[in-house]
Amino acid sequence: MPSAPSDERNIQTVRALSNDLAAFLAGLPEGIWRDPDAYASACAGWSVADVVTHLIQIATLKTLSVERALNGDVSPPMGYRRMDADERRRSLTALRDAFHEDIFPEFNVSCLRFNRLIASLAPDQYALPAWHPAAEMTVSRLIGLRLMELAVHGWDIRSGFDRNAAINPLALPFLKSWLPNWLRAGFRPPRDLSRPTTLRFALTDAPPADSRDLIIRPDDFALSAADPDANADATISLDSSAYVLFLMGRIPLRRALRRRQIAVDGDTSAAERFGEWFAGV
Repeated sequence: MPSAPSDERNIQTVRALSNDLAAFLAGLPEGIWRDPDAYASACAGWSVADVVTHLIQIATLKTLSVERALNGDVSPPMGYRRMDADERRRSLTALRDAFHEDIFPEFNVSCLRFNRLIASLAPDQYALPAWHPAAEMTVSRLIGLRLMELAVHGWDIRSGFDRNAAINPLALPFLKSWLPNWLRAGFRPPRDLSRPTTLRFALTDAPPADSRDLIIRPDDFALSAADPDANADATISLDSSAYVLFLMGRIPLRRALRRRQIAVDGDTSAAERFGEWFAGV
């Protein structure tokens, strides 16, 4: 279970990421909201306005979930129902169009409501069970999810305007620790592997001790500190932001190589298979 200090750090990071993204959005042209389809993001198939609308949706659901958790209720909010991918897309577009030029104020309101709520929590409330569409989880985990969403979707938005955009450094410590959960959710066991394959991630902006080995086996995987005495099939050199984005499937290998965000030493084909072994979620 996470400690109260780590939860409190995550709450402060959520607030900081919200404010940072709001400041960026405030400087964008009005056309972002009035002509949303003309402004693409790095989130496949989504415009910037789509991404911001999604952040509003999930902030609203998480606020309702935490409020209900404080009353011992882990049931879905009234009116919630599961949707397939097409329904979710139509719902998102309808909400985006309804907000129209008010998407930015709505984003601020949704962030403020959620941030004030989590800042008011007592340490013993972080462990309360809460509703989430995927599975029941703790309030602490909901806060962690919000941190991840703001960091990664913030990058999705920024990279639409700046090809050199990076993950907000405030979020990197948490995201690095979160990666095993992300990889686990998208793992596709490679039954054709005859032996384990090791991808070593050498972080160019961190000490050698922070490098990581991702070992893929036919039925499982492990992400742990790099073993200097073991050989790797491929060593991938990149900074911490690119490391998170690559493992979360946000930056394709070949494009990152062209842009010199990533360098590969060894078996490039092993690195290229990463996308087969881990699907985005």
